[in-house]
Amino acid sequence: MDTIQAQNNLLRECLRKQLDEFHMLSSIFCNPGELHVDNYSFIDNINAYVEEETKHLKAKLDYQLNLPLLEAEKVQIRVELPHLYPGIEMPLFVVRSVIFSRDQERAISEKIENYIREEVLDLSEPYVYQVISWIQDNFSEIANSIAKTKEFTDLPNPANFTANLTFERLWIYSHHLKSKTKRQMILKTAKDLDLSGFSRPGKPAIVCVEGRQQDTQEFWRTVRPLKWQKIQIKIAETKVLEQADTLDECRRFVGFREELFTEVDDENDEEVPMSMSLFMKFLDRHESSYIRKEIFGFEQVDDEI
Repeated sequence: MDTIQAQNNLLRECLRKQLDEFHMLSSIFCNPGELHVDNYSFIDNINAYVEEETKHLKAKLDYQLNLPLLEAEKVQIRVELPHLYPGIEMPLFVVRSVIFSRDQERAISEKIENYIREEVLDLSEPYVYQVISWIQDNFSEIANSIAKTKEFTDLPNPANFTANLTFERLWIYSHHLKSKTKRQMILKTAKDLDLSGFSRPGKPAIVCVEGRQQDTQEFWRTVRPLKWQKIQIKIAETKVLEQADTLDECRRFVGFREELFTEVDDENDEEVPMSMSLFMKFLDRHESSYIRKEIFGFEQVDDEI
């Protein structure tokens, strides 16, 4: 019993330090959009656990910083904290930008891990802000060192990345999507990769993701291995961006969210038939009505399926 109590006390102390650090970061990075949390209910749950108001810890604390480290765009720094940070476990940092491939992002994460091991003197106290400050102060050097690494020498130069950037929109069709775990993974993966679009759970299931091609393909590599009765990419639309183009100008959707296309509220929302009329109106609003024939094999229909 003493051992269990000691473990619980350690866990609560780590989580308390995480919350204190998060609130400190919120006061430092207080400009609109600088510090983003996908779901604030996770913070409420962690706080309730720390205060011993609940015994159920639902999720880990993670958040995203959007910082102007490049002249043309903001760089995303994703921070994912294991429950026993600080002290026992090390946080995960992912730095995302259009100038980095997924392999380069992993290499930067490794650099950050090395920095933590070599430069953070007291791992028992929070150090996310120290790492963020180091990334801010050394971003150009980090980016250049990654670009000069042998396996990355053929990748686009950060100075003219827009000329080599490919935008992609994937329309994915599945026999059905009912698992809440899959639904949550789809939402989280799309948001982590800065993809816009929507997911329609139920039968049939339709998912649309758009963004950098390397991110849409990473999304597909993540969701495809999940257990599906049937899943396939119905349409893949790509565009190589020219210097004057921007990624956001190609998007037809803002953010990524679930869309049910139902006219009634039901606890088992994925079981409610999809209103084709609502779905078609949704496609029209987002300049995507042409996909109805590719996905369903018809031009127009008002019945429900």
